[in-house]
Amino acid sequence: MALLDYLNTLPKDNEPYGLVHYDAHGANFFVDDEGNITLFDFDDCVYSWFINDIAIVLFYAITGRQDTPAFAREFMTHFLQGYKQKNQLDPKWLKEIPHFLKLREIDLYAVIHRSFDVENLDDPWVAGFMQNRKYKIEHDIPYIDFDFESLAPYLR
Repeated sequence: MALLDYLNTLPKDNEPYGLVHYDAHGANFFVDDEGNITLFDFDDCVYSWFINDIAIVLFYAITGRQDTPAFAREFMTHFLQGYKQKNQLDPKWLKEIPHFLKLREIDLYAVIHRSFDVENLDDPWVAGFMQNRKYKIEHDIPYIDFDFESLAPYLR
């Protein structure tokens, strides 16, 4: 698969690569009354690129939204400002987000095929995600049409 071949060319040194959660979404963290975030459900954690973990957070934040590009800009602006307080990441990695969004899209597509009767989807979120998904994957349609490199100032 061309996507995996490409991703395997990316450097795996300590700056862009390490242990990541790999499944950070709204059901896997808790925010207390003081705004402290507790992340849990680490059963999927893997060694991967840090930008992959960022892409996964974005993937779940935008999936099912109608205002995807506008929301992505607003969300990522704040997310990256918070991210850089705890970890430094070269802004050049932002251009890799579309590749990792595609990887998550394919991964979730496969999980749904494994876990659901795709001919009779009664979960509205899953049904919405699967709508035209095979076509979008086969035709390499970007998960979101967005210039991620425009977010570089928020990592500096």
